[in-house]
Amino acid sequence: MTEQLDNQDDLTTEIFGDAEYETPIPEPKEFKPWHKPRKQFVRHKQWSALLQRLYETREPGDPLRYLGLPGTDLLDLRYLHEQICRDNSRSLCFLGFNTEAKQGSPAGNELNISLDEVLRLPNVDKRSGVLTDDLRLVGNKDSIAWIRTRELGPFDVVNIDLCDGIGSDEPESYGSIYDALAQLMTLQARNYNPWLPLITTRVGRGVFNTDAEQRLIKHFRENVANCEGFSEESEQVLESDAESIDPVTCSEADLLNLMIVAIGKWLSKLVQSQFPFRVELASTQGYRVKPDAAQEDLVSLALRFEPVIEAPADALSPITPTPVDECAIAKAILRRSSNRLDVDTILDEHPDLLEKLTGEMEGLLVAARYPVHEYRSWLKQ
Repeated sequence: MTEQLDNQDDLTTEIFGDAEYETPIPEPKEFKPWHKPRKQFVRHKQWSALLQRLYETREPGDPLRYLGLPGTDLLDLRYLHEQICRDNSRSLCFLGFNTEAKQGSPAGNELNISLDEVLRLPNVDKRSGVLTDDLRLVGNKDSIAWIRTRELGPFDVVNIDLCDGIGSDEPESYGSIYDALAQLMTLQARNYNPWLPLITTRVGRGVFNTDAEQRLIKHFRENVANCEGFSEESEQVLESDAESIDPVTCSEADLLNLMIVAIGKWLSKLVQSQFPFRVELASTQGYRVKPDAAQEDLVSLALRFEPVIEAPADALSPITPTPVDECAIAKAILRRSSNRLDVDTILDEHPDLLEKLTGEMEGLLVAARYPVHEYRSWLKQ
């Protein structure tokens, strides 16, 4: 009998080899810059606050549909589920993109664990998932990235957080972020509910591709030339002359305000080209990645897009609908760009708020299996 079993073992080894299967052991988890309380400020004071407002008039059964770049720990998804879905029995359906988490890599193993944890939370749609594709592939209509996006969209939140900045790609290059966002905005134009684009990007000298920067600023210059009163209102926000402002020579403060307006106008035009929307720059927050930066060099922009659906007053004598006032939208974006919150300064001046957000961050890190007993020591460093 023993000889027979040995022969079976030899046969199995010949077919499958003699390697033993071992469950991947996650590597020790290290804290990252985005684990600081200021990121929790953005989640709490911007994302959660605007989502609460978004769902005030929505049915309890309406799901939260989310597309974004959630990282391997899925901290954003854990937080929004806790804030928006858990107590309201609202389902969460999400699609994420993470190029770092390739199959078999340490990041991939970590993502698999996090994904299993989040999918087990109550009211999470089991169709949800995270692709190891680049978000830029959404611009390719034959890609799995676009097929999955189309299946689960349109979305209530489109959260784009790019480490290298939203304007770093070469315009007209194959597979650029601009093509992906244009394709995504075409899908979002089918959303008949208000929805939120959330954009987190670096801003500063050399962050944007030069050609992309000029194309973005072109929208600002068009408003200066064509919108009555826009140039005068710009003088209330900018130190430079609105007609001659140059992103190469203007102050860091003017560059920051200029790019916030330009990005807001660009996204607005992408959506307006498909369907009329009321556009609001609902919130702008920023902080410094480089401690010696003259201005906040990372900003989080939250816009709110609300579709304009209006029937003609007389169905027998329909008139051409009044288009959305593009100049009014541009002026509103301009005004709100200067109402930016400096998160670092706020937290320095409000230690109670800092302590509250630190505790919230600890809770998220515990759920994601971080050595939270080391967290405050890490912050002090």
